Amino acid sequence: MRIANRRGFTLIELLVVIAIIAVLIALLLPAVQAAREAARRSQCVNNLKQIGLAMHNYHSSVNSFPLGSTQAPYALGNANTGTPAWDSWSAHALMLNFLEQTALYNAVNFSLAPAWTNQPVGYFTNLTVYNTKINSFLCPSDGNAGKNNINSYFASVGTTTYNCCNSAAINSTGVFGYLRGSSIAEITDGTSNTIAFSEGLVGNLIPGALPGNSTGNVSSPNSGAAATVNVTSLSAATNAIAGVQADIAVCAQQFRSNPNNGSGQGKGNHWGTGAMGYSLFNTAITPNGAIFSACRMDCCQQAEHAHYVLANSNHSGGVNVLMSDGSVKFIKNSISYPTWWALGTRSLNETISADAY
Repeated sequence: MRIANRRGFTLIELLVVIAIIAVLIALLLPAVQAAREAARRSQCVNNLKQIGLAMHNYHSSVNSFPLGSTQAPYALGNANTGTPAWDSWSAHALMLNFLEQTALYNAVNFSLAPAWTNQPVGYFTNLTVYNTKINSFLCPSDGNAGKNNINSYFASVGTTTYNCCNSAAINSTGVFGYLRGSSIAEITDGTSNTIAFSEGLVGNLIPGALPGNSTGNVSSPNSGAAATVNVTSLSAATNAIAGVQADIAVCAQQFRSNPNNGSGQGKGNHWGTGAMGYSLFNTAITPNGAIFSACRMDCCQQAEHAHYVLANSNHSGGVNVLMSDGSVKFIKNSISYPTWWALGTRSLNETISADAY
């Protein structure tokens, strides 16, 4: 009786097949990840476009873009003061009814402060709205967005590096500011050449030098703890660049060395508060131009009311920004300081070449 020969895999053949499959997977995974990131980036662009539509619908209604931060709400038995406060409402909150969030908008009591700082009654009154996560305010490329901190998009105060609450902060060089919301007529540099909003990484609430976290409580080498570089005068661009870079250096050193790094009151903490670091940013530092996301220099390692708040992202090579005309552009990390500053200001009459960014 003859037994038929049965052929099987040798060990070497099996190992070769496994190696080929591993190589194919290694080639496929980056392509899959790139496709997913492209989809996330597209959604991020769409979120900014929705904010842009809301801005212009708001402008059509009141002939101005919304205030970056409202006047001081009723707090501790005192009437509205006509000045900005640490816990005023944001442009995001003012635009809710133009973002298909009419129910939330109607639930807000704008006469009371949204945060705890001066008015616990206001905080508890607005608690549900204040803590609501809105998909249009969350960048899908930032894995930390929505976990604790719930805002990825920040209104621009331009090159202004002053925080709340003084006249310099109110008279910002950008489209928005504390008690400022510009009209289209005021944007003399051109709405297509002026940044209105940018995306930014949120704080992750984990102490350490991690992306999205903030720092502070350092002295500026330029003129003391509370003084930062005045970058509004582009005629002194060289000195201003050196000054900003000096501030970046001291903030970065603090960021690396101190384990707290502003993980508590982190960037993008709430979209409802009209404050630097929470819903406002400035164009003093170029996109992804520092290892920290924000640096407050007069006190406190936190993003809230920081002097420097960066535009940054997890997208490769740059950030998405919303221009004042409602268009969205991708700005490369390699953009020069003078060009980035010029895009941030609304009325300094700079000339920007189309190939500069």
